[in-house]
Amino acid sequence: MKILRIIARLNVGGPARHVTLLNAGLQARGHQTLLVYGSLDRGEASLDRLALETGIPLAHHAHLGRRVSATSDVRAFVALLRELFRSQPDVVHTHTAKAGALGRVAAVVYNATRRRSRRAIVVHTFHGHVFEGYFSPTMNALIRMTERRLAGISDRIITISSRQQHDIVERFRIAPAAKTLAVPLGLDLDQLFALEPGAPSMRGAIGATATDTVVGFAGRMVAVKDLPTLVRAFARAAEQVPHLHLVLAGDGPERERVADLVRQLGVDARVHFLGWVDDLCRYQATIDLCVLSSLNEGTPVAAIEAMAAGLPVVSTSVGGVPDVVEDGVSGLLVPVGNVTALADALVQLATSPARRAEMGQAGRLLARARYSHVRLVDDIDRIYTSALTERRGRPATV
Repeated sequence: MKILRIIARLNVGGPARHVTLLNAGLQARGHQTLLVYGSLDRGEASLDRLALETGIPLAHHAHLGRRVSATSDVRAFVALLRELFRSQPDVVHTHTAKAGALGRVAAVVYNATRRRSRRAIVVHTFHGHVFEGYFSPTMNALIRMTERRLAGISDRIITISSRQQHDIVERFRIAPAAKTLAVPLGLDLDQLFALEPGAPSMRGAIGATATDTVVGFAGRMVAVKDLPTLVRAFARAAEQVPHLHLVLAGDGPERERVADLVRQLGVDARVHFLGWVDDLCRYQATIDLCVLSSLNEGTPVAAIEAMAAGLPVVSTSVGGVPDVVEDGVSGLLVPVGNVTALADALVQLATSPARRAEMGQAGRLLARARYSHVRLVDDIDRIYTSALTERRGRPATV
């Protein structure tokens, strides 16, 4: 098959890792792949390096990105159309909202010029959604209406968790159940599965001893991550746990606001801003548990990576998080925005090394069973073959 994959940008996060691993895995099976991506937002860290290291074919289009701009969006649409006519794919698979809109409409225009036996299937993956809680009610309604229209021109809609599938099909009625499939993320976790106690860490750099407890957040510092709630909860927990530290790995527009709150609460000696961390194993070896305070999540890659490293997770129970973290088994789930509940969960695990170890082992087993990148490639390969046979009456041949 010839596979054209489109994503708005390759910033640090789950979607960029997902598309890179997918194309690398499909390329290794003999398919022809091309990953088309756009420009980063200001302040975002790039994951281009990961894609380049895999050796997969790439095409960067500067006007394709996350921000909405009439001029840039028209230029991006034209560039995508040219890419489609140049590569003549069997599969057009889009990821993230704006790339999904431009890419799917471009695919419809392209297919209108092809005979049935040469038309591409159109697939879109939801890595999360913005159908509520982000915009005004009017804007939310407009977004839902737009996504319903886009689902109508798609052959398959993929979600990355069963809860997200329920949202897309039942709750917001974006797409019918017949064309919607839940395919969990697949990640290259082998190095984290092999991580052992005593591995090199950054504890010395932050002034933490081997007996201190270190709580870790990794991700973009944006409003949806609700880091103020995390910092307030940590400050409360630190009053009960004298040797507790918090490390924040990542960056973003909320960093200064979070840093100001840390100073106001008087916990700046125990909260450490690491910026973007390249050495994931060293970071995971530094922390004793992973924490997320998000208002919404698709499938949290940070939680999966922590589980693969044998660490428990404390998180708000939002989006696809309960599909990843089993409450009381691989971590603790708390209500969104509840400082007291989050602080209590941190104290529970910070004061019980045995419970952390038990949950960490359970999480590692779950991550190994559910989130293999080989399983992801198998699932997507089967979906493409089935959809192509349905559309054309026969599988594609290169």
